[in-house]
Amino acid sequence: MAHGPSRRLLAVLIAALLGGCSGSEAVEATSTSTTVPAAPATSRPPPTTSTSPGTTTIPAGPATTTGSSLDIDAEVDVPDGEGPFPAVVLVHGGGWVAGGPGVMRPLANHLLDNGFITVNTRYRLTTRDRPGFPEAVDDLACAVRFASAHPASDGSVAVVGHSAGAHLGAILALTGDEYGQDCAVAGSGLPDKFVGLAGPYDVSRLGTAMAAFFGAGPSTDPEAWRRGNPQLLTDQNPGLEALIMYGELDGFVDDRFAREFHDALLDSGGDVLLELVEGARHNDMHHPDLVGDLIVTWLRR
Repeated sequence: MAHGPSRRLLAVLIAALLGGCSGSEAVEATSTSTTVPAAPATSRPPPTTSTSPGTTTIPAGPATTTGSSLDIDAEVDVPDGEGPFPAVVLVHGGGWVAGGPGVMRPLANHLLDNGFITVNTRYRLTTRDRPGFPEAVDDLACAVRFASAHPASDGSVAVVGHSAGAHLGAILALTGDEYGQDCAVAGSGLPDKFVGLAGPYDVSRLGTAMAAFFGAGPSTDPEAWRRGNPQLLTDQNPGLEALIMYGELDGFVDDRFAREFHDALLDSGGDVLLELVEGARHNDMHHPDLVGDLIVTWLRR
């Protein structure tokens, strides 16, 4: 039986992002700075048959490594009015071990109000018994396929991810067609655009704190660490359109992650915008009052 996410694992990951604080300090920092409560990692809302508006369940195929069948739960909402509409897949943070769609719901609502189909999705988390890679990216690739194929969609999909969700979204934006091959929805897992909010992109800098996510250390499985490091993948989708945003007062993820990833995307020929959000802390970076209008303007350009 799979266990829930480990608090200690989350503390270690956040401690690595902070650059050396103790596990207890990391847990305290998480609890005091988080302003939007995350849903429990194992909770799933009851599926419905509604697609506009409301919550639906995205059917997924068997997991690529376990062979078990899982559903990807997502809150799917469609704007009022006559479509078709562009779609956005939202990817929550939580240190790869926690979180849920509730974290991104205010931003999803802002995008919905501005004419975007929103697919605010869960993905498989890292637990004591199961690494998060590659299954988390498989789930997100399936969400992209669902969003593109939605009856009200114009076929275009942007991925917006925060923190760990930005890391996962970046993998997807660069190599999404390598994932989700068992998804029940046909099509491409590669989104058209990517928005990264306070993401730790070069995970090699986090060291062994990421071993649980990959299921092995970098010397044991260097290929997984390469495939799961967006900093090393920028040449895989040289035409990517990306908006990379970071907070002035982040406190968790150093701004070098955003700057260096932006530079690597630019060097690979991407159409990339780097934006500093003044006065924003790490967990402010998914709040619509601070980032919503800029994201909408950039997606519409």
